[in-house]
Amino acid sequence: MAHPYYPPTLSLPHYAPPSHAVSTLLLGMALLSAAALALAWHVMTRLNPTLSRRAKAAAAWFLFSGLLHVHFEGYYVKHRATLAARRDFAADLWKEYAKSDSRYLARDSFVVAIEGLTVIFLGPLCLLTFLAIVLGSRKQHPARLLACCCHLYGCALYFVTATLDGNRHCRPEPLYFWGYYVACNLPWIVVPALLGWRSVKAIEREFEGRGRRIARGSKRKA
Repeated sequence: MAHPYYPPTLSLPHYAPPSHAVSTLLLGMALLSAAALALAWHVMTRLNPTLSRRAKAAAAWFLFSGLLHVHFEGYYVKHRATLAARRDFAADLWKEYAKSDSRYLARDSFVVAIEGLTVIFLGPLCLLTFLAIVLGSRKQHPARLLACCCHLYGCALYFVTATLDGNRHCRPEPLYFWGYYVACNLPWIVVPALLGWRSVKAIEREFEGRGRRIARGSKRKA
């Protein structure tokens, strides 16, 4: 059956057209994202009402990312072999995004590997980081930094592998390259870069403070 993906020679013998309109898919994704952020705010308010706005924003980001990795990307990993033939809401979302990167429907080995690692490792790490921030754990900045580095490294590999392949898996229309392929992934570069840098500075301040305390203790003993 004919399909809308690039390259046109891509073989998808079991492809079934989406059963949901694009507007329905985008609205549904927006509502689910809003629900995840509302859940984050509710949990934070219950567990730590004194949390600063900056900390709440960072925690909400990690909860949103964790849920997205575990559930949405987990769906892909679980159903990757039959995704082209499925017609449920999540499958249709993936089919729409695949117009910008058909490697997802072609079960490209890199995409399957990076998504599998994201589901198994990075998703749970983001959820644990959310809890560490909300509970004020001293481990929050190492966890934040690790999660941010994983996001940046994963995105770098994702873009570089597609670029080296000539971006031939993306449809030529600007909407799919800039609106889907670039814009949908850009937040996982910009936000982790910002949060990772803040965590580096926080860890640096902690070591500097500890060094000063050790120095003062040594002077007293002297």
